[in-house]
Amino acid sequence: MIKRCLAVCACAALLVESGHARAVDLLSVVEQAVDHDASVAQARASYEAARQAVPAARGALLPQLSGGWGRGYNRIDTEDFPRSSYWQSGWTVSLTQPLFDWTRWTTYQQAGVIEARGAVEYGGARQASMLRAAKAYFDELAAEDDLRRVEDYLVAIDVEIEQLHRRRDAGEATDIDLREAQTLRGEVVLQRRAAQNALQTKRRALEQVTGAPFEPLARLNSATALPAAAPADPDAWAEQAREHGFGVQMRQLDMQIAQYDVSKAQAAHYPVAGVTATYSPAGAAAGYARPTTTTTAMFTVTIPIFSGGELQAKVRTSEALEDKARNGLLSAQRDAEAAARDSFARYEAGRERTGMLIDFVESCRDTLTATQAGDKVGSRTSTDVLRAMNALYAAQRDLRAARYDTIVALLQLKADTASLDTDDIVAVGTLLMGQSPSHNAPM
Repeated sequence: MIKRCLAVCACAALLVESGHARAVDLLSVVEQAVDHDASVAQARASYEAARQAVPAARGALLPQLSGGWGRGYNRIDTEDFPRSSYWQSGWTVSLTQPLFDWTRWTTYQQAGVIEARGAVEYGGARQASMLRAAKAYFDELAAEDDLRRVEDYLVAIDVEIEQLHRRRDAGEATDIDLREAQTLRGEVVLQRRAAQNALQTKRRALEQVTGAPFEPLARLNSATALPAAAPADPDAWAEQAREHGFGVQMRQLDMQIAQYDVSKAQAAHYPVAGVTATYSPAGAAAGYARPTTTTTAMFTVTIPIFSGGELQAKVRTSEALEDKARNGLLSAQRDAEAAARDSFARYEAGRERTGMLIDFVESCRDTLTATQAGDKVGSRTSTDVLRAMNALYAAQRDLRAARYDTIVALLQLKADTASLDTDDIVAVGTLLMGQSPSHNAPM
């Protein structure tokens, strides 16, 4: 019975292989997800806006030139003289150059930090999108594996039921054996329905991530070893996450921005010096007067004297916000370190579980062989054979799921340290192939 069942499964595998001849690899899915992700587009737009902070702040330090034109009506009433009125046109050019304005200078220094924050936010959004796509990719594969396990088991049950009918007619099996197999089949049919629903859910989730209709995915190559985490030291990963994680970088830049805000608030107490020059020629007053030109140059110094406590309140507010940003940085560093340690632990546990499941698959295969031999001599029933076969299929499914989880844990570990990039996705892609592996081959 087992040989016939495996032959049926082999035919199914060939059909799956032909359907996956043009399987979509992980890199393609990740690229689609990044291009489709609205949060990435939002972060990109935010970065473009942040890039304008530097030229805007620089412009406030450069000379400001403005011009204008006007036409005015004048009426003169003089005692004992007739009233006179006339129209007059004129234009003006004004030039202003700040010489000392600590607020503007601090804003210019702060602008570079704002631009850097936009870049970090954009990089973090891209990395998060890549990680979400990878998780959705392997979640779909795991759901496929579970459905395939149930369907293979159902094929084996149908083959066994067919044989039980013949054996009962020959007096070698009882109605009880047949009813047990039929009851087991009903249970597996329910499992298949649940697995189908789970697979559809995972595929819809993948479609939502990529923004494209589902296409068959490249599967994990059973002959390839899992990637190793380098360095193999959790403390090194934790330190890197504490210093370079995107969340930590964001909080570091937030604290620098807050420090500049304190400096700007304090600068409101400082004098502001500048030079202003105007040139204003005016036309003749409709034949009443000659044209006039006014030229003015002025050096100005503005010193704040009394603001009713407003400036002091702004300084205290900015100092409190700086303290908030400093504590936010401390919290982000702790969270990043803990997340990296957790990801490394899950990665190591996944590698250990994968090794144990490889041995367990072989054990289940030996158990199935022994159960089949016992069925031939009457010490085991056909139901025992089916359950042993299901245990083998389940172990193979769990092995593949453990490998998926281990890969995702490694990608998460790299994301925790802000080091996940396209090269890592390509490296994982080398572990994939565009066809389904045999259900009986340990991964």
